[in-house]
Amino acid sequence: STHNSCGAETDLEHTHVSEALQLVKEILTAVDSKVNEQEKKRRLKEVHSRTDSKSIMRMKSGQFFAKEDLLRGRRLIHDGTLQLKNSAGRLKEVQSLLLSDVLVFLQEKDQKYVFASLDQRSTVISLQNLIVREVANEERGLFLITAGTEKPEMVEVLASSKEERNTWRAIIQDAMNCMEKDEDEGIPSETEEDKRQQESRIKEIRGMCVCACVYIYVCMYVCMYTCVCTHYITHI
Repeated sequence: STHNSCGAETDLEHTHVSEALQLVKEILTAVDSKVNEQEKKRRLKEVHSRTDSKSIMRMKSGQFFAKEDLLRGRRLIHDGTLQLKNSAGRLKEVQSLLLSDVLVFLQEKDQKYVFASLDQRSTVISLQNLIVREVANEERGLFLITAGTEKPEMVEVLASSKEERNTWRAIIQDAMNCMEKDEDEGIPSETEEDKRQQESRIKEIRGMCVCACVYIYVCMYVCMYTCVCTHYITHI
C-alpha cells in the first residue's frame, strides 16, 4: 500500500508539473505579445520623430492627415519597404506603415520622412471600404482600391517577392476585419494612465512567470525525491 500511495503522489506531482508547464507557456506567450506590442509602439514613435512636421496629405475622404495623426490613438500593425507605381509605370521605394485604420506611405527627403507623392492620388489610405486585389500579370503586385466614393481611386504597390506580397495582403485583410465599421479617422490618443496600466500589467506578468518557474523547480524536486523514495521502498 505504501508503494501505491507513493505512486499516486508521483502521479499527482506529475500533474502539477504539467499544469505549471502549461501556465508558463501561456505566460511566455502573453509576455511575447506584450514585448511585440511595445516594440511596435517604439517603432511608430521612431518613424513619427523622423517625419517632417510640415508634410501633410489629403485623404480621399477630404480629411487632412499630418505627422501627429500617426500617433493619434493608432497602433502600428506592420511596416516595411514597398514600391509605388505611378501612372507612367515608374516605381518609387516607400516606407509603408499599416496602422489600425489606415495605410501610410512615406518617402525620404533630406533625411526626413514625408508623405509620398503619387501623381494626384493620396498616399494615406483608409482601411474602410478598401478593396485589395492581386495584380494578374505581376506576382509581386497588389491593387489597393478605395471604394465607397464617387470616383474610386486605385494605387498599385509592389513587394520584393510573391511571399511578401501575400504576407501584406493577409495582414491588411486581417486589419480590415478587426476594424470596427463605425470607427472614424480621429481617435482619442492613448492617455498616460493607459500607459501606466500597461507597464504595470507587464511587471505583473513577469512576476507570474518567475513564480511559475520556481513552482516548476519545486515540483520537479519533489517528483525526483518521490521517485527516489519509491525506488528505495521497492528494493528493501
